[in-house]
Amino acid sequence: MSKYSNEFKLKVVKEWLSGQTSLDALVKKYFLSDNSTIREWRDEYLVTGSIGSTGHRVYSPEFKISTLNYLETHSRSETARHFAIFPSTTIANWLSKYRKFGYQVGTAMG
Repeated sequence: MSKYSNEFKLKVVKEWLSGQTSLDALVKKYFLSDNSTIREWRDEYLVTGSIGSTGHRVYSPEFKISTLNYLETHSRSETARHFAIFPSTTIANWLSKYRKFGYQVGTAMG
């Protein structure tokens, strides 16, 4: 479960996108740890048109490997936007499991 509600995330993103408040001011205003959190919420909103999934997505092992291959030459946030995977920590989890178990257990990459 997320620490913040989808409504809160959307409120913060829209406030930033409106240009009324700077990113750093929003971090302070809402007591967030850093601005990367808001940037990821923004990316999800701009890519998908919403924040927060309505259901659990299941990814094939091949899709996960394709994502990790893309990650070799792109940042995690770029990879998340490219493949519309939010939160981007999902990709970090796949990478961790891949490094630990390798492709032969790709189906166990959560």
